[in-house]
Amino acid sequence: MFIIALLCLVGIAVAQQPHPCTSPPQWEGRIFSSNEKQHDTMRGKISYDATYRRVRIIEDFEVGDDEYAFDILSLFDSGLEFVYDLKAHNCTRRPITEQWRDFGIPQNARSYGEAYIGSSSFPDAGVLITIWGGNFTIPSVNVTLSYVSTWTYKGCLPVSRTVYSDTYGNDVLSIYDVTVGISDPNVFIPRRECLTAEEYTMRQALFGTPNKKN
Repeated sequence: MFIIALLCLVGIAVAQQPHPCTSPPQWEGRIFSSNEKQHDTMRGKISYDATYRRVRIIEDFEVGDDEYAFDILSLFDSGLEFVYDLKAHNCTRRPITEQWRDFGIPQNARSYGEAYIGSSSFPDAGVLITIWGGNFTIPSVNVTLSYVSTWTYKGCLPVSRTVYSDTYGNDVLSIYDVTVGISDPNVFIPRRECLTAEEYTMRQALFGTPNKKN
């Protein structure tokens, strides 16, 4: 049902058969996600780097009546995640157990066509998007989820992702104000509070941008 609802929301499908596009490997933007079943919402700023598989999200998170604020740096190639609590002012370092999930169109995704967000009736009144969906499994909990995601037809920028499972319900993610590239080359270096004195001294060598992808 959520696939039908998404198609109704985004507009009139375009007749031609779409082809997968390639998303920029590095970008920044703002995100909003919600899950009615889990009673949570999240607003944040994201810096995303698919080349070196790392993501930083500064977020305000609400679960029911409880409010939290985190600065989360996930370094998948290093298998490390740094979670800084912006209210408690403490940092937790933990191993990453989940798999990397790219914001590009998965190779096994199924096309649901193209559509306009807004309208194609007037100039600059709408954005043409391409719609793809499928399933993926989270091995750590052995749960299979269904998803539908959208990207802009021009530029292949991520727009939204809806993930559904009987266990977790609908998780709806919106991505907006996207700019291509990384504005601050140091954004993927952990906060000083998350590092030892020795690590902080060597932070560029330990966490700076690698010279090449291994």
